Amino acid sequence: MPREIWNRAEGLYSFRKLEYGDFFVKQGKVPTEFAFVFSGQLREYYLTDQGDEYIKSFCFPGEFTGSYFDLLSEHPSTCNIRALSDCLLGVANFADFTALYEEHPAWERLGRKTAEFLFIKKAKREYELLALSAEQRYESLKKAYPKIEESIPQYHIASYLGITPVSLSRIRSKLSKAGS
Repeated sequence: MPREIWNRAEGLYSFRKLEYGDFFVKQGKVPTEFAFVFSGQLREYYLTDQGDEYIKSFCFPGEFTGSYFDLLSEHPSTCNIRALSDCLLGVANFADFTALYEEHPAWERLGRKTAEFLFIKKAKREYELLALSAEQRYESLKKAYPKIEESIPQYHIASYLGITPVSLSRIRSKLSKAGS
């Protein structure tokens, strides 16, 4: 992207700090912003009426976060996005960002590339949940994020994998014994 075009984004983003437990997006509220994660970790999750939590993804430094489905549909958010640690985010208004699509094709291309990345992430997640065993899902997660267990609590990892913390403990023990 040409530098003069890229400079246009400077006015769109502002820095925002989140502390552990702070929400970036709250389920039931219409989201208007998305963010780039500079530091920290977040979890994107669904909360049922019964209080059950299902983690759909984690967000790490170098990744974007925001409920893309809800931003596009302009409906109340179907998920929560919450800090798992203190975070520094670059936050932008989604409507202001998409308005740039009309200014230069480079912005539209960036939007397309971001949508493609999110589609691939979602398709990979669906495949893993539908076609892989819990052990294979765990191994895939560890391959993608080798140090995840240093920063994410085990019960969140278990929720992401769609298993109980006890099942995760068994898988870890089995893999540890196999590696010895």
